Amino acid sequence: MSEIEIEPALKSKARVIVVEDDARLRDYAIGALSVAEEIELVGDAGNLADGLPLVDLMPDLALLDLGLPDGSGISLIEAIRAKVPNCRVLVFTVFEDKASVLNTLKAGADGYILKDTTADMVLAHVRATLAGETPISARAASHLLSLVRDEPVVETSEPDAPHLSPRERELLEYLARGLSRKEAARIMNLSPYTVAEYVQGIYRKLQVKSRGEAVFEAIQAKLIRIDRD
Repeated sequence: MSEIEIEPALKSKARVIVVEDDARLRDYAIGALSVAEEIELVGDAGNLADGLPLVDLMPDLALLDLGLPDGSGISLIEAIRAKVPNCRVLVFTVFEDKASVLNTLKAGADGYILKDTTADMVLAHVRATLAGETPISARAASHLLSLVRDEPVVETSEPDAPHLSPRERELLEYLARGLSRKEAARIMNLSPYTVAEYVQGIYRKLQVKSRGEAVFEAIQAKLIRIDRD
């Protein structure tokens, strides 16, 4: 009797949408992603009205701009969080002011990079975001530092703030500084599985769905500080 050959199941590609009003930059971003075999571009748009229906495609990641001609990219982030909570969001923008950075992270962005990023780095940041990391440009990260420096954080949290264990706070501080989960696990001498459990606990306690939201809420509630030496 002949043997039946069973083909291995193919790993599904990450579904990505791109929303950018500048056609040249949109093509630039699409071109940066096109070389990755594990990524499938399922839709692109040049404004908010055309971008919102792309959420129905259930993407794994959205690469989007903030300054769209008919509205803010934050509206698109909110729509994604409502319909596809597991979708990763990487903001690709020229805006580097403090309000844009903080409002975008509060809305649930998973990463924040600027448009002077090279094509190779755009792809690297997309891959990192899909892997659960939080790429944040150096200038955007400086606003997180200024937030805690402008309003010094005391060691005691707000009275009604959610309770995070010391290890959860330590982990969240590392993540807020841009470290990956793997890097934080190595520094804290923990397994990646333990770190993943801590992250889920942090998200649950802070009632958030992304690292950006967690960092923003923790800083606002004075649960962590990221200006330590």
